[in-house]
Amino acid sequence: MTTANPHNERLAAAQRELRQRSAGLLAVGLSSSMQYLTGFTDEPGERLLVLLVPRDGEPVFVVPELYADQVRAATGLEGFVWADQEGAEGALASAVERFRRLPGAILVEDCLWAGFLLACQKAWPKREFASATPVLSELRMRKDVREVELLRRAGAIADEAFRGVVRTPFVGRTELEVAAVLTDLMRGAGADDVAFAPLVASGPAAALPHHRAGQRHIEPGDVVILDFGCRTGGYRSDISRTVSCGAPSRDFAAAHEAVREAQQRAVDAVRPGVPAEEIDRAARDALTARGFGDRFIHRTGHGVGLDIHEPPYIVAGNEVPLEPGMAFSVEPGVYFPGRFGIRIEDVVVVTESGSTPMTTVTHELTIVH
Repeated sequence: MTTANPHNERLAAAQRELRQRSAGLLAVGLSSSMQYLTGFTDEPGERLLVLLVPRDGEPVFVVPELYADQVRAATGLEGFVWADQEGAEGALASAVERFRRLPGAILVEDCLWAGFLLACQKAWPKREFASATPVLSELRMRKDVREVELLRRAGAIADEAFRGVVRTPFVGRTELEVAAVLTDLMRGAGADDVAFAPLVASGPAAALPHHRAGQRHIEPGDVVILDFGCRTGGYRSDISRTVSCGAPSRDFAAAHEAVREAQQRAVDAVRPGVPAEEIDRAARDALTARGFGDRFIHRTGHGVGLDIHEPPYIVAGNEVPLEPGMAFSVEPGVYFPGRFGIRIEDVVVVTESGSTPMTTVTHELTIVH
């Protein structure tokens, strides 16, 4: 069941996890996890701003004075406030005193800057520090109804952007110019922002899975990978399609069909109880059967939500069983150095009987001009 404001329940769930793991305190910096737990978010900066969630009692912030009212209004939580001219040491010391009787380790999220972690370790010199990833992953992997709806909205905008961009000229434009068209289309369709800088990889650069759009002019006959997404209400879409500038070569068309089939096989394998690694295996086996197994050089997928990469990871060795509400990309690809690459990607959400795609635009080979 989803409520209008889920943050109190999420904080309570975090506290239950701390108690179950015999941990004392959760320390979260400015990140998607802070947004998930409290609703407050901003870009990380040099000032110490950390959410402290104890296993029992009220969570609090250690917060710079210039953020104090904003944090209080967004979260309803109080904080130990510090001023620029004084520094954060006094506020942090007050927090230490508040929670000094709590037993167990302090769990720190991965995104807390090293300088802030060192300040916390100095303030708590005799406490054990450990990673908060197991707790935060357990909380965030399964999306609720509201989260899925935001993923669906972001996916619909990405679909619309793809339909729009393939109606525009590619040949003669730079990769950056095509990326700008994608960005404008997504913002024009209602996105808050892009999910990440769009990847537009043309010609030989398409063989580089994470090539960043550059000043290369797209030429007739080029293969172009488009990997992009948007952010809506904090949640993200992630889609890849590979297009041909003019009539495709026979080699490219055959490889594209192999990737299309592999992606469909992997999506068809998604259902509750299946280990995450089985989805990777389904895609890999399909490509191997077509003779392209050695050209698939990355995992099949990654979780998508408030972050563009988050658990669960769809990779060999990940035995985590899939559960309803898990959302992740399915994106097999093949790459031929110096020639071209192909990737087809959608985000899917696990349902009670299978999965639902968040992007649905055609997987068939698209020709652009």
